[in-house]
Amino acid sequence: MTTYKLQYFDGRGRGEVIRMLLSLGGKKFEDVRYSMAQWGDVKKDLPLAQLPILHVDGKPLLDSSAISSYLAREFGYYGSNNWEAALIDQVVGVIIDLWTPLVMTIFLPDEAAQLAKQKEIFDGKAHGFLKFLEDALCKNKEGDGFFVGDKISLADLNFHTSWETLQNLKYTEKNLDKYPKLAALQARLSADKDLSGYLAARPKHNV
Repeated sequence: MTTYKLQYFDGRGRGEVIRMLLSLGGKKFEDVRYSMAQWGDVKKDLPLAQLPILHVDGKPLLDSSAISSYLAREFGYYGSNNWEAALIDQVVGVIIDLWTPLVMTIFLPDEAAQLAKQKEIFDGKAHGFLKFLEDALCKNKEGDGFFVGDKISLADLNFHTSWETLQNLKYTEKNLDKYPKLAALQARLSADKDLSGYLAARPKHNV
């Protein structure tokens, strides 16, 4: 039986999609979580001094995108053909472009600076990204299914994590009502019978 160990911070961030994939795949895994207080000592011994790292049968795999793509292919969450895989990659790329600058605002020194930067990003490029995602969703079963194909894929899991972040940032949480199909997808994913148990049991974090 294949063994899995994930090293990441005690938060969601770039590790959460990996945890969701392992849970959806029905795989037990060692979930090693580090606090920021531990990070200074931990990173000295890591290749590239960064996380996440997934160990598969003791072999390390670096980079969140490489890890997520590998697991999605292994467990059947990467579409049914190369075109569907490309559409999934497209959605994931847009989500990363949306999520990354917004989540970085939490590291600004005070709430006023965070809100100002969130407003700048969200009122600027973020609306275009969200409109693209809603339109992409609506091209498949009029937006009442998933981004690609007939079941959850890596695209949906990346979306779920990014939408949670938007719901927990003080500026963006008030500005999501223009995207009802995306909100409905989030609700469907959270209620999915194979995912809801993990989501209910995981540690509580905002990002």
